[in-house]
Amino acid sequence: MPSILIFCVHIPSAIKATKFRTILVKLRFKKIQNSHPGTNVTVLDMFDRSASLQPLWKQVEGFTEAIYPIMQNAADGVHLICYSQGGLVCRGILSTLPDHNVHSFISLSSPQAGQYGDTEYLKYLFPQFVKSNLYHVCYTAVGQKISICNYWNDPHHRDMYINSSDYLALLDNEKANPNSTAWKQNFLRIKKLVLIGGADDGVITPWQSRLVN
Repeated sequence: MPSILIFCVHIPSAIKATKFRTILVKLRFKKIQNSHPGTNVTVLDMFDRSASLQPLWKQVEGFTEAIYPIMQNAADGVHLICYSQGGLVCRGILSTLPDHNVHSFISLSSPQAGQYGDTEYLKYLFPQFVKSNLYHVCYTAVGQKISICNYWNDPHHRDMYINSSDYLALLDNEKANPNSTAWKQNFLRIKKLVLIGGADDGVITPWQSRLVN
């Protein structure tokens, strides 16, 4: 029986969001244990709150170090359940880890196609900016050191996005990447991909970003 790893990375937009996330993870943990007794479930609650703003490649490195020993001890493989920004972190791990044994990748309300919208957490992080001018910050070397800027996808400045993005544009193979073939092969080691999201989230904008890539 595959082990289950739950990734929980959320931008620190509000205390209520953090509380909701904690409750949600506990409910999922309990439901999994009730439905599949004996399944090994590990909750990886890393890069939380302000630490979630660190560059996504740094988070990928940190999570990889944490989960690799678990993978090695999971003879039947693992399932990844990845929430919010954690879904993008999981994509980075699956793309860059050549010998992972992930069976299912479940992405819960993750901006897999990027983010572009005036939401609560955007106003929290960048109170002086709105979605129409945030590219002035995100599409710079300094901006790319902030996690949200790694996947800020402004449809009105596509060229700047592709040239500046050092995370999502690379994962999507939208810019030159000598590792693109290997990354694709690594990702395709998974057996199942599940994308979950809906229009009532209020954070990921546009909400369809959770379902398409």
